[in-house]
Amino acid sequence: MDNANQNAWNFASLFVYFILLIVVAVLIEEKGIDITGTSAKDLLFIILATYRLTRIVVFEKIFKFFRDFVKSGNRYAFLNTLRFIITCPWCMGVWMALIVVLLFFVVPYGKIIVYIIGVSGVASFIVMIANYMVLAVYELQYKKNSHNNNDTSFRDQGPLEV
Repeated sequence: MDNANQNAWNFASLFVYFILLIVVAVLIEEKGIDITGTSAKDLLFIILATYRLTRIVVFEKIFKFFRDFVKSGNRYAFLNTLRFIITCPWCMGVWMALIVVLLFFVVPYGKIIVYIIGVSGVASFIVMIANYMVLAVYELQYKKNSHNNNDTSFRDQGPLEV
């Protein structure tokens, strides 16, 4: 694939993003909304919704078919650019932030949607913390059993003792 062609598509996606950013800003301005008066609670929900949507697109199984489809089109520079965006949490986060801000400030009933997605972001954090805690307990149990019995495998430990 031609590197200049890929760079052109990367620049085009950046250009599209800035055009959409201006469109969202104009829509918010036309509605007469002063976003500087956004409460900390609303800002927190915007952040959590952005996090959750980004995680869904970049990591979750529900979008795996789409990521795999885009990854399979390596010969097309446009799909390569899209692949860079949808597999990078920082890249996708910028695009999702734009969508969430549009939902929150412009779309009727968008605040409700953002709140629901934000709550699911909190739930996602709780699940990640719980998974980390379970893995930490497994690791401690494994080290304890390994120390007492050198031939004990991780799978043969039986139930956890907490």
